Amino acid sequence: MGKKRSCQDVKVPRPLNEVESRIYGWVEEAVLTQLSVVQSDSLLEFRRNFPLMEDSGMEGDYVLKAAGPSNRVPFWADKGSPHFLWVYQDLFTRLRVRLPFSDFQRDVMTRYRVVVSQLHLNGWGFILVFERVCLHYGFRPTIQLFFYIYDVLIPPTGFGYISFRAHQDRKLFDSYEDSIHEFKWHYFKVLPAPSRRAFWLNHEDNPFS
Repeated sequence: MGKKRSCQDVKVPRPLNEVESRIYGWVEEAVLTQLSVVQSDSLLEFRRNFPLMEDSGMEGDYVLKAAGPSNRVPFWADKGSPHFLWVYQDLFTRLRVRLPFSDFQRDVMTRYRVVVSQLHLNGWGFILVFERVCLHYGFRPTIQLFFYIYDVLIPPTGFGYISFRAHQDRKLFDSYEDSIHEFKWHYFKVLPAPSRRAFWLNHEDNPFS
């Protein structure tokens, strides 16, 4: 892949307008000010080098779109616009997540009513390693067992990224890395291709989380 653009390449974001302030004012300011540095040309290169879907035959069912200059990761689709997911590039390049999400991954997000982009990369690391260890030993990963070991770590300053921490005397794994910050600047949209249905919608066309 080409060289990543750094957060230093990002221009100072415009302030929120009145409507956005009313809708997204509950979001932590640090999240609202993080504009994406991912551009359309780098998404083409990303798609050539990293699979998005677990089933290679489904790659054509989804398209990637760079965030516009006014978009931020908490923003959801406008009324009448196609549903989409915000995802972080490092989910696929560093953690090798593949779509659609497994039942266990969906259960974790549904339990705490969060979307994929609200989970810190360390949080995703705990989910993935727990799931793979369970499958390696031949038993189904469940949220009951996961939350017997882990508690949700919510930022004290507001609604930002969440992660997990092990309960006392139940620590199984270390964090993926001590500090991961650059992933927050590299996000983009995943949309269903025309005439395709988004895997994250239920029968009522509502997101699963």
